[in-house]
Amino acid sequence: MLTRRVFLAATLALAALPAWAQDKLDLTILHTNDLHGHTLPFAYTEPERSKDEQPSVGGAARRATLIRELKKKAKNPVMVIDLGDVATRGPLTNAYEGIADIEALNATGYDIGTIGNNEFKLKDAAERFDAAGAQNALLQVLRRSHFPWVCANAGVGEAAKGELIPGVHPYLVREINGVRVGFLGLTAPRSNGYPQVKGWWVGDPVEAAKKWVPIVRKNCDVLVALTHVGVDDDKKIAEVPGIDAIVGGDSHTFLYKAVEVNGVPIVQTGEFGVNLGKFDLHFAKTPAGGWKLASYDYALLPITSKLKEARDVKAVADAYAAPLKNGPGVLLPKRFLGATPDERTRRTSEAVALALAKATNAEIGLHVEGDGFFDVFRTATLTRYDIWAVMPFKNKVATLTMTGAELAELKQKNKGLILSAPASDPTRLYTVALVDFTATGTLKLDASRLSVGGDLREAVIAGLGKL
Repeated sequence: MLTRRVFLAATLALAALPAWAQDKLDLTILHTNDLHGHTLPFAYTEPERSKDEQPSVGGAARRATLIRELKKKAKNPVMVIDLGDVATRGPLTNAYEGIADIEALNATGYDIGTIGNNEFKLKDAAERFDAAGAQNALLQVLRRSHFPWVCANAGVGEAAKGELIPGVHPYLVREINGVRVGFLGLTAPRSNGYPQVKGWWVGDPVEAAKKWVPIVRKNCDVLVALTHVGVDDDKKIAEVPGIDAIVGGDSHTFLYKAVEVNGVPIVQTGEFGVNLGKFDLHFAKTPAGGWKLASYDYALLPITSKLKEARDVKAVADAYAAPLKNGPGVLLPKRFLGATPDERTRRTSEAVALALAKATNAEIGLHVEGDGFFDVFRTATLTRYDIWAVMPFKNKVATLTMTGAELAELKQKNKGLILSAPASDPTRLYTVALVDFTATGTLKLDASRLSVGGDLREAVIAGLGKL
């Protein structure tokens, strides 16, 4: 028996369009996935398009311009959908716990959002065990969204009771030109192991599809699964009878052509908003009076610097970025600026290692090349935004004492390990500064040996100021 909540979700019609008798429906889905807080433009290398790093791609304001241009030109209904992991990893995400990213989507005019595994991680790194805080942050994001969210396989309390996340629908139905189009949401099951999910549950998406597809099909004519499970699980979900198409995310897969399984096309844009997906679905009425997907067209449209930035969306993004971008910068010595992507990663790691030593008065700063980085230092004057872009998570700086022999062994076992100064005496104890995540996560050092200090980013700023 359907509960009242599920029934309401199933019958929800979003801005229903006028209906008339017809034999076909053309629907365009413009979609993004795994934006990961890349609200402002950034440098990126997309190997399939270019071997060279592009200095400025993506960004919510450019994407909004393209979306609006496509909607203006379209001769059929268009929906704009995100497939999860809107937040985390970007410089604005942890500063505002996802709100800046969502407000950019609000200004753009998204129609539906899908819960990704990183929506559960709005408290992360040093705060990852604050389950109540992470869950409240997600609920706040949901409340601030001007569009509904879908996810049928995650909820609160005990999984056996099946209570879904407050404010999230298992599915939605939109009546478009007289045809009922269903959208079923599914998310990645590994979220269930996160400390932030304590007291909540995340179920198997394939099993959830088997449960929910028959329910949704009773209330719709065609069904599109909106997933954040990765292409491999999408292929399993495509085997569930009753699904017409799958728009996915999670695996950061650049699908320049749709993957078909069981006649069901699967699409995904890659990552970070480098591309916008354009999925044109052409449905036809069957002789029996039902509906089927007759054909489709698909393309990944790059978001490049050739696109103008939509002023309203840019204003939203800039307002959130301003506190991190304004104010005095920190000077970075030229020796820490590389000419190539690999060189920049190396030099940024060297700068961080030395900065941590300076900030803590340790004899040696240690870093593993690129560990925990999501960007690199690119200019001689760094703002907080630049440093947050490289290290977005709220990790801590830590210190410990190690012998020269221990450090030599670590360096032998860990390719790319960087020491800001030599540890030439194998028997001597050195004070060493490093990132707490690098210590316990990457190097597997005993946490009891660490003296954990303050915020990593603030330590790097302080240390760079002493160079």
